[in-house]
Amino acid sequence: MSSKILLISAERPDPEAFLDLIEELGGERRPSEWVNGHVRRGEAHIWVTVDPDSVPEIEVEHWLEHEEKLGVTPHGVVELRLSGGARADALAMEVIEAAAGRWPLIVDDDHGGLHSVAELREYPEGKLPFRGG
Repeated sequence: MSSKILLISAERPDPEAFLDLIEELGGERRPSEWVNGHVRRGEAHIWVTVDPDSVPEIEVEHWLEHEEKLGVTPHGVVELRLSGGARADALAMEVIEAAAGRWPLIVDDDHGGLHSVAELREYPEGKLPFRGG
């Protein structure tokens, strides 16, 4: 079962800079017309969509939580689609760590959870909350 997570940042993402990061992780740039990037480790896959014009869709009652967790107003979003399994979760965390090394970000697990990178690091291996857990 695949899942989606959103990397929410203070600035609009530069697609080329984000795809540089994906290539540095051994991924590929523009593997198809449907996604901007793809990273694979064995059977684990992450498909990346980077749209500089996409803004985080945050409900009014959750806006303050996003600002507090990020430290500033959110302006950009990158979508990661994960193949099923704990290996895909670990690969997603690898992408998150690399991106967080370049841009301040928080992670929306698309199941009502909002996480800082530091909070995600505290989860035991294989127990990341990317599937609503």
